[in-house]
Amino acid sequence: MPAYIPKKRRIYLLNGLPPEVVAVAFAKTSRSPESFDVIAKELTEEKSAQFHEKWVVGYGHQSVAEHAVLNIAIENVSRYAVETIESNRLAAYTEKSSRYQIFTLNDFYIPEEIEHSSYKDLYTETCIYLLENYQRIQRRLEEYVKSRGLVPRKEGESDRGYEARVRAFALDRSRFLMPIAALANVGMTINARSLEHAITKMLSSPLSEVRKIGETLKDECRKVVPTLLKYASPSPYLMETQAALGKLVESLDKDRREEVGKWEGREVLSSTPSPSHTPLPSYLSDSVTLLEYDPEAEDKLVIALLYRFSHLSYQELQRVVKKMTAAEKERVIDEALRRLKDFDTPLRELEYIGYTFDCLMDYGAYFDLKRHRMCTQTPQEPTIVHGFVLPPLVEEAGLKEDFLESIRRAETAYERISSSFPQEAKYLVLNAHRRRMLWHMNLREVHHVVRLRSKPQGHFTYRKVVQEIYRLVSHVHPIIARYLQVNLEDLSVRPP
Repeated sequence: MPAYIPKKRRIYLLNGLPPEVVAVAFAKTSRSPESFDVIAKELTEEKSAQFHEKWVVGYGHQSVAEHAVLNIAIENVSRYAVETIESNRLAAYTEKSSRYQIFTLNDFYIPEEIEHSSYKDLYTETCIYLLENYQRIQRRLEEYVKSRGLVPRKEGESDRGYEARVRAFALDRSRFLMPIAALANVGMTINARSLEHAITKMLSSPLSEVRKIGETLKDECRKVVPTLLKYASPSPYLMETQAALGKLVESLDKDRREEVGKWEGREVLSSTPSPSHTPLPSYLSDSVTLLEYDPEAEDKLVIALLYRFSHLSYQELQRVVKKMTAAEKERVIDEALRRLKDFDTPLRELEYIGYTFDCLMDYGAYFDLKRHRMCTQTPQEPTIVHGFVLPPLVEEAGLKEDFLESIRRAETAYERISSSFPQEAKYLVLNAHRRRMLWHMNLREVHHVVRLRSKPQGHFTYRKVVQEIYRLVSHVHPIIARYLQVNLEDLSVRPP
């Protein structure tokens, strides 16, 4: 019998190689017994390109492209465009924060359609006024917060640290007046397979700004992954389908607008039903509606939790669970979830349970919550028809009329420009304006969203959204909700 010679475990980084070469080095391990670093030494960029042409492009083995990872810096794009940039599930993003940075008067984008139209002056003057008033209200809120001691100084806290906390607290309110034309910087980490799809979406966008970002992104990234992005192009399917669906809904939206009338000047912290709105069932919130859930979710969760540790079929376990008492089922769920700490991720079996919510929130809250991508989100287009949010602190500080003047100016310019440029007028929508989003997520993601976004450090309007999600889940699935980590404090006026 030959002697057994154990192989030494190796874990190392493949550094300093072009992304396409790394992708081939990993791909070849399925057919080659050599180590990754040995395979990589034999590769050139030319050989890697030939490999990708044959296997990725020619035979459709696109998973290979997932090993080519790029870190991309995107600067001075509108927050409206950021929506499309960040709409990819398999990517990581970090962006300029409107909660911690003060935007300047030059920090806004002018769509080229408006740039070359008679509306240029109206659009530019409106954006400058909005950012001037945003800065003015920011300064006055900081003064008010200090004078009233709303942000108490911590023991031993430096002047710099205290000033930063006051500024952030005031910014959380003044940022409602920023238009989505405001410029942002975004850092993106993404693999080549997802990037190709991302660029395709950008090139198919109705926004010229987004199309140009897609073109530049393709040109820059092809310098390092020339083959994997070679065929990224506008998608007739996306463009034609979006246009067709948009046309179908035009008459529906027109009828709805005539029914509810104009929303101008309506400020709220949660949605206000129109006069024709039917009364909401007791388990529905005014800002979040629970559309779909499984009445048997708790039984199904018990089955899923037991399945991994059993050798019975799902149907057999289903019969077992049907015979269990309520206390026995609760014990299974308790064993699975009671040990969860703040940074623990719940078991994957929670993904078998799903919920669908219709959410109405301010644009600023949406911009934060859209970062949750392990779910399905369908936002409606930015609009002014759902009214806007007036932060309580703004009114308390005597700044309501200044705030409302920004709303009036933005909405007036929006109405005038939208008659000729309906798509481009949306750049004048403010963070304060409310927007609808359809949100489907599984129970595992509910755990993550509720725990993270209800924390005292979170923005007070998105905290309200996730607090409502928690309450709705609690109503229909009280045993499941018992293990959701949530903070239900109202921190809309005072800091955490």
